[in-house]
Amino acid sequence: MVRPRSGRHPGQTASAPPPGPAAPAPWLVAADAAALVVFVLTGMRSHHDGTATTIFLRNAIPLLCAWFAIAIPLRTYRKPGPAIVLKTWVVAVPLGLVIRSLWVGSPEGARLFVFLGVGLSFTLLFLLLGRAAVTLATGRGYPDRRHP
Repeated sequence: MVRPRSGRHPGQTASAPPPGPAAPAPWLVAADAAALVVFVLTGMRSHHDGTATTIFLRNAIPLLCAWFAIAIPLRTYRKPGPAIVLKTWVVAVPLGLVIRSLWVGSPEGARLFVFLGVGLSFTLLFLLLGRAAVTLATGRGYPDRRHP
């Protein structure tokens, strides 16, 4: 008996391969980290009270630590998609920005709310742009947008 080249038995119907994963997690981790770093670098233009390294670290460390501390329990990179990114963003970014403000000592009062609003807006923009770039680079979109 000769088997077909596909490795199926004669008469066995072909099944569609399981759908591939969404964009690979390492790409998404890199894109999210890069997006947050771009936000920090953009914001550094308004700071002049230390060396560039000091300013970068005091802004990046709280934000990146908060992002990944929240992403791990939410499983952001195990089940990628827009909803989980928004859940991670809405918790991690305000947390990181508030920790940063407590560490640095500013802004305070009403200015803190303006800072949070600007920070939330621009981090979301950069995160979505980074994930769009990953989708284009890998040719893979989010699983809930696949068509059978």
